[in-house]
Amino acid sequence: MTTSHPKLWRAGGPATHGDIHTELTSFWGKITATIDWCERNYVFSSYIAEFWNTISNFAIIALAWYGLVQARKYRLEMRFVMCYLSLMIVGIGSTIFHCTLSYAGQMLDELPMIWAVSVFLYAMPTDAFREKYGTTVIVVCVLYSAIVTVMYVQNKDANFHEVCYGIGATTIILRCIYMYRENSGMPQLAQVLKFALACYLGAFVLWCFENTFCTLIRQFRDTVGWPVDHLTELHAWWHVGVGLGSYSFIVFMSMCRQIELRESQARIRWKTLAPGIAIAYVYKSAP
Repeated sequence: MTTSHPKLWRAGGPATHGDIHTELTSFWGKITATIDWCERNYVFSSYIAEFWNTISNFAIIALAWYGLVQARKYRLEMRFVMCYLSLMIVGIGSTIFHCTLSYAGQMLDELPMIWAVSVFLYAMPTDAFREKYGTTVIVVCVLYSAIVTVMYVQNKDANFHEVCYGIGATTIILRCIYMYRENSGMPQLAQVLKFALACYLGAFVLWCFENTFCTLIRQFRDTVGWPVDHLTELHAWWHVGVGLGSYSFIVFMSMCRQIELRESQARIRWKTLAPGIAIAYVYKSAP
């Protein structure tokens, strides 16, 4: 029986002989993933295929770690700890994928994305909803993730994965909007939700733009040179934006949960990361 190899899609079009030589002489060897993004490979090191796409995942990992620390410090429920853990796993898997451009690395990135969406969806329902449909939610989330996993491993179609992930992400966004409408009396909730939506949807626009116009973007990078060329690695900015957005969605869900539990000591606070950039977190003062 012959083993089918996944077909490689390159955002920048067909590889040149120089590109192929660079890949074959790199530490990781021939690309086995089904996708090669717009960033040029092995520019900085033969050990890192996509440098900026790799290190930008540190933002996702750091945000997830910070969320974990805050969740444990302020005794948030395990469902939100699971959300931060799933986000961290995605960041680690994405780091491996972009570093190696291997098929195994790709699976470590893309399959956890599907399962992370299910973890987020599991964390969202209210107690009243859980009493009626709690078991159904768990079964649907697990079945959806398991079926998508099996089908994706079989068909190796990146478009299939993107559609399935998009369905889950859209459901999360719509559910968060609905949750805000139920808790619209708290202005800070609106700030967190708007920030999450702006980061996530803005990152999605950058992701789509780079995939569609990669050839033109590469020409622009070649023209302007250092350092502007590196600042236009839009897939790397997608990682930063989706990390900030996903983290903020968890904070939003966590605060909605505190309101449901009538935790009068719970507040949203903002931690400044850099001038003009801050992230929210749920704070509980002593009773």
